[in-house]
Amino acid sequence: MKPIEVTLKHNERTLTALAHKQYDLFCGANRNTRTILAMGLFILGASNMETWWGLLLIAYGSFLFTGKYNAANRTARQLTQQLKASGEDYPSSRYIFDEHKMRIITLPNEAELDPLPYSKIAGLGEDSAYFYIFQNEYGGYVIPKDQLGDREDEFKILIEQKSGKFFVTPRSRFVAIRQWMRDRQEQRSHL
Repeated sequence: MKPIEVTLKHNERTLTALAHKQYDLFCGANRNTRTILAMGLFILGASNMETWWGLLLIAYGSFLFTGKYNAANRTARQLTQQLKASGEDYPSSRYIFDEHKMRIITLPNEAELDPLPYSKIAGLGEDSAYFYIFQNEYGGYVIPKDQLGDREDEFKILIEQKSGKFFVTPRSRFVAIRQWMRDRQEQRSHL
């Protein structure tokens, strides 16, 4: 197999996208708690709408429900501000994917970091522009799809087979609930 090689120079958009995907993959309990709390506040507020605090509960419940990425956005913003304040440029790396591991080379100094064996991958994510590979819940890598060209499917198959994990794509809560309901309906029709 010919190694797959991509280069990425981070920017504010890639750091924010990485923070969002990290939240999606590793903060499920937080996300579920926020959703349940938001729904509870909204219902309690709706049942007491004639009072001022009922409206306040509806507003706060709505904020919790729609502010899914507030913490992730704050983290990405802080990192961006730290980079700007230090005068440093956004990090840039080259990633080389061979049969057994991912090699990470920092640019422009060409320093190679410890390779990441595919078996050590903690999570995989995907959106319309990037693939995300996480070595743990605190650190990950952004792989631009446009640099993969016609090798995008080959890349995805390689990483999924070697890591034993699957790329998670973004879905809204409503899409997930609708899919769950369809799956239940299909199970009943097979009985």
